[in-house]
Amino acid sequence: MPCFSSQRPQGHKTILPSINMKKSLILAALVALMAVPAAAQHYDIEGTAPAGITKVYLRYVGEREKADSAEVKEGRFRLAGDAQGHDFAFVTTPDGEGVALVLDGKAQVTLREDMMSGQPGTVGGSAENDSLNAYTERMIACYRTMNALREEYNALRAKGEVPEADEQRMDREYEAAEKALAALTRQACTEHRDMKFPAFLLSSNYSVMEREEVIALAEEGNPRFMQTSIMKRLAAAIEGWKRQAVGRMFTDLTLDDPDGKPHALSEYLGKGNYVLIDFWATWCGPCRREMPTVKAAYEKYHAKGFDVVGLSFDQDKAAWTNCIKSMELPWHHLSDLKGWQSAAGSTYGINSIPATLLIGPDGKIVASGLRGEELEKKLAEIYQ
Repeated sequence: MPCFSSQRPQGHKTILPSINMKKSLILAALVALMAVPAAAQHYDIEGTAPAGITKVYLRYVGEREKADSAEVKEGRFRLAGDAQGHDFAFVTTPDGEGVALVLDGKAQVTLREDMMSGQPGTVGGSAENDSLNAYTERMIACYRTMNALREEYNALRAKGEVPEADEQRMDREYEAAEKALAALTRQACTEHRDMKFPAFLLSSNYSVMEREEVIALAEEGNPRFMQTSIMKRLAAAIEGWKRQAVGRMFTDLTLDDPDGKPHALSEYLGKGNYVLIDFWATWCGPCRREMPTVKAAYEKYHAKGFDVVGLSFDQDKAAWTNCIKSMELPWHHLSDLKGWQSAAGSTYGINSIPATLLIGPDGKIVASGLRGEELEKKLAEIYQ
C-alpha cells in the first residue's frame, strides 16, 4: 500500500475519510487545498445540533482556521456571511466532527448525535446540497468498509507480520470499495457537469481513479465544477501528471543534496544512460521496503551505466541523511525538505509514494511506476 497524500484538508474528521490504502499506511498529508477568491457570494446556513453541542463553526475547505461560528440555542443555530469566493465549507462541532456543504446561498444542516457511526449529518436546502448529500450517503458504505479494513490491517501489523491470506483478502475488499467509490464519483461528474458539488467529490476521491479518466472528466466540455476554487490544485496536479507521460522529455528542477549543495536533475539525466527517479521518504514504510529492490538493480546494472536519483519528501534532514547512511543507499539523493509541498511533488504531480520514473539516455521518459518485479523485468530487457 503506497503512502498517499490526501486531498482532504488536515484536521477534518467528517464525511470523506482519507482513502487509498492498497498495501500500506495512509497518510493524510496532502497540502491543504488553496482556495482562490472569486466573485463575492454569501451563505445563510440554518441547522440543528444534538444536545450538548453549544457552538458550531464554519471552516472553508482548504483552510485550517475557522471562518465563522455560531451559538447553538435550543438545538438550533444560524451561520451567515460573505463566502469570500469560497465554494465549499465544513460546518463542524468543537471537536471537528461535521459535514461539508456547497456555499450557494441558503442551506440547511442537521448534525447527528452519533457522528462516529456513519455520516455525521445531512445537508440540503438547495439543488447543489441536496445532490451532494445524496451522493455522500451512498458513499458512506465505501468509507465504512475502508476504515474497518484499515483498522484491521493496523491491528494485525501491531502484532507482527500480516498473514499473506489476510492481506490478500483485505486488498480485494479494499479495492472493491475503491471501485465503488470511483464509480459514484464518475457518475456525479458525468451526470452533473453543470453543477459545483462534483468538485468536492472529485477532489476527495480522484486518487482511486485512473489518471486518464480524471483528466477526461476535468477537461472535456469545460465542466462547471472545474471552475470552483478547490479544483485549482487538481488542475495543477493534472499538469504534473502530463509531465510524467512516456515519451516526454523530463522536466528539470533543482534541489539540495544531503550536504546542502544544489543540483539540477539535468546533471544526471539525458547523459546517455538510463536513470531511475525514485520519489520516496524515510517515513514511508512501503518506500523503505522497496529499497532492497532498487539497491539490487543499482548494484547489478550500475557498471553498465544505470543510475538512480532519489527525490525525498522528507522534512527532517537528520532522518533523511541517517536513513541514507543506515540503509547504505549509494546513489544521488536530493530534497528541499518540504514534505508533500516538495518541488518534486508539484512538478510531477506526485500524490503517492513510492513512485518512479525511468528516464532514457536521451532524457525522455521511458516508463513510470516501475516497482519490484516490474522494475527488474524492465531493466533486464534494457541490459540483456
